Amino acid sequence: MRGMQTGLLAGVSAAALFCAAGAHAQAADEPTTVEDIVVTAQKREQSLQSVPVAVTAYTGETMRELGVQSSADVARVVPNVEIGLPGGEGNQPLIYIRGVGLSDTSSNNAGPNGVYVDEVYVSSPGAQTFQIFDLERVEVLKGPQGTLYGRNATGGAINFISAKPRDEFTAQAMASYGSFNTLTGEAAVGGAINDAVRVRLAAAGARSDGYIRNELTGGRENGKGYFAVRGLMAVDFSDDLDALFSLHGGRVDVRAPQYRSLGVLDPATGAPCDAAAIRAGVCGNILGYVNPTSFYAGSYDRRERLEVENWGASARFNWTLGEITLTSITAYDYNDKIHREDTDASPLALMAIDYGVRSETFTQEVRLSGKGERTDWVAGAYYLHEDLKQNQTVDLFRELRFLTLGEGADPAGDFTGGAPVLFSRALNDQKTEAAALFGQIEYAILPELRATVGARYNYEKKQFSAVGQFEDAVIGGVAIPGGVLPLYAFDQSARFENASFKLGLDYDLAERVMVYGSVSTGFKSGGFNGGFLSFDPVEAARQAQPFDEETLIAYEAGLKSTLLEGRVRLNAAAFYYDYKDLQLYTLVNTGALPLQLLDNAANATIYGAEVELVAKPVQHLDVTMNLGLLDTKIEDFVSAGANFSGNRLALSPKVTFSGVASYEIPLRNTSAAVVLQSSVSYRSSQFFSADNDPLLSQDGYWLVGGRIALRSDDGRWEAAVFGRNLTAERYVNYAVDLSDFGFIEQNIGEPRMFGLEFKVAY
Repeated sequence: MRGMQTGLLAGVSAAALFCAAGAHAQAADEPTTVEDIVVTAQKREQSLQSVPVAVTAYTGETMRELGVQSSADVARVVPNVEIGLPGGEGNQPLIYIRGVGLSDTSSNNAGPNGVYVDEVYVSSPGAQTFQIFDLERVEVLKGPQGTLYGRNATGGAINFISAKPRDEFTAQAMASYGSFNTLTGEAAVGGAINDAVRVRLAAAGARSDGYIRNELTGGRENGKGYFAVRGLMAVDFSDDLDALFSLHGGRVDVRAPQYRSLGVLDPATGAPCDAAAIRAGVCGNILGYVNPTSFYAGSYDRRERLEVENWGASARFNWTLGEITLTSITAYDYNDKIHREDTDASPLALMAIDYGVRSETFTQEVRLSGKGERTDWVAGAYYLHEDLKQNQTVDLFRELRFLTLGEGADPAGDFTGGAPVLFSRALNDQKTEAAALFGQIEYAILPELRATVGARYNYEKKQFSAVGQFEDAVIGGVAIPGGVLPLYAFDQSARFENASFKLGLDYDLAERVMVYGSVSTGFKSGGFNGGFLSFDPVEAARQAQPFDEETLIAYEAGLKSTLLEGRVRLNAAAFYYDYKDLQLYTLVNTGALPLQLLDNAANATIYGAEVELVAKPVQHLDVTMNLGLLDTKIEDFVSAGANFSGNRLALSPKVTFSGVASYEIPLRNTSAAVVLQSSVSYRSSQFFSADNDPLLSQDGYWLVGGRIALRSDDGRWEAAVFGRNLTAERYVNYAVDLSDFGFIEQNIGEPRMFGLEFKVAY
């Protein structure tokens, strides 16, 4: 019923815009064309419509108007893309493109979809969630990008391209204020210092009280608190040599995101509840805590901080050598994060985890590119070195500490260790060396027929050492010397090699109508379990074994067309994936402590389609609609006694849809206009785990947004009111099964929000 009401509201909104367009069309000039977007998906500037790859691209201004504020928000406007946030906003994302992703929440394992900022690969998973500001555009490439992008691009890549320095002086500032005392700000300024040097400086920040009420303290949770800055300098050393230098940094400092605790046990008897009672929210965890009935409320005793520090630098050089261009991109990135979470989401000290991770990454890419009478080609080499350290603690059953205090022990002391009171630390160190050689050539067989051939050789080595220990331990009332009881220690390494390829044809059926087909492969290296290993040495030894690489063969056919004298852009793609040895994360409840496993499934099949429509039916009206269809299936996979065969992949809804309609009404006798915008997005039902547990799922839901702006014709100023999730949809972004402790941990989506926004530009 809710979905029907939402769909009806979306239809009414769209109809209102079309009616307004019809009323205004009689007085309007001739219709104009849809905006063309230049992308660099193939490492060179091309029109979006000439790239034989499935790419969804938005300008930075469009993303701002749609309320896309972080890298994780991109999924709301791109079909067949899902981004889960198991740790809440500000933590590492689980990125799925066309069903290809990785549900591992360990901070040492990047997923199979690459994230790039100004052509620099963001290696550390903890750094892949960030605020986006002062962008030129965002490009989402779908399907294996194993030739030109290579590392961890089995499913695709997301490119964030910053606004570049210009010759002319520019300055802009934006501020908004909204629900839950949310204040955001953004500013950018830049221009030419002399004939050879241009600069641009941009910054953004936000704070918010949060949308979840803490019933224990009366305060608010899940707020915002971040600041980021970026400086760019473009230098023309000569007519043949130019460079772009980047220095960026940011910090998140806010109370750690809180979850919703969905109990699974009868609070009176401790017996398991049935599914209906669990969904009704009347069940509790293993200590009897029942979450408040309000969807946006909880009782949280731990109110520690989420602190993230990022900074980095890069230098890109372009040197023109006759008909050939040499490009060098050198980058260094540092990420330091500590997430102190109230894992049990309750006022009881049942489970508290600290996730600490620090990474340093150096990357170097060198490539040559050229263009002949019939060819466009690129060839290059890539190198990555990453040093990543994890310092993670888990504190279990502290509420019951009094049961294990020995005779004469200080009740105020930090004594743990005797079951069921456990405090453990995991210290992991992972070093990664990756190298690749790649090349791709596009050859015009006929003026209207082109062939693409590409290949990449990948080599990767990982060395992983881990130490696990109880700390401040008391066993049988006797303190362990030094308070430390070793659990496990090991040091392992693994090597992975792969050759990826791409074969493609594209053909111009007519002017501005192209069809294409391709066969391509993707590869993601294996690695090590960087989560918490079992207290049982036998189980820990099993978890410590490296998992293997995964590969994918993708078959795709597509259409790119610009129709009706440029007023309509219609793109479509259909695909089939043969996914082998995919890496699946499973959390197995054993009846004691859950066992984390990252294993290779035998196989999976994925197929689907996408349709993207951009239209300007009459002057002043812009309409964008994106539809994604997806079917996923795990083949022949049994892990820890559980059979996953035939299940759907996590974070892979069968239907995704987004639509935006924007209509501009010029005001008579003024140099201003009113812009009405309506947006909708839909996700059908999806699972958050490979076992397809109905309690770890989310039913289909709609999100509806709207914006009304008054802006000047020259773009110098704008004032707007906006609303998000206007129908107050309650939905879960991700869920983790912790039923060994009597609950399911849910990360919930934001409620309805309203706000005001102001922008000035010069």
